Amino acid sequence: MPYPIPHDGPVGAMLESVDRSPVRAAHLHFMVTADDLRTLVTHIFVDGDPQIAIGDSVFGVKESLIKQFTQQDPGTPTPDGRDLGDRSWARARFGIVLAPAGT
Repeated sequence: MPYPIPHDGPVGAMLESVDRSPVRAAHLHFMVTADDLRTLVTHIFVDGDPQIAIGDSVFGVKESLIKQFTQQDPGTPTPDGRDLGDRSWARARFGIVLAPAGT
């Protein structure tokens, strides 16, 4: 779900001066770790979110980070086998590659 970043101080003035909205495009954050590999903090964006066309307030959208989310019907088991009852959920597929530690 899109949300605004704080924009009541210098950040707001900067956004206003470049005619950008304070609203972030809909996205999910990830922090991925593994032994002997560098930690990755990233995010993916929801394809079709109209805010992407307007512009993400922190300039974080890249084409490679925009992913298709497919709605799953209520009663469809989640990837870990849970049944969410009468709630629907969305599925997205993407790959993550971690660099070796020390690089």
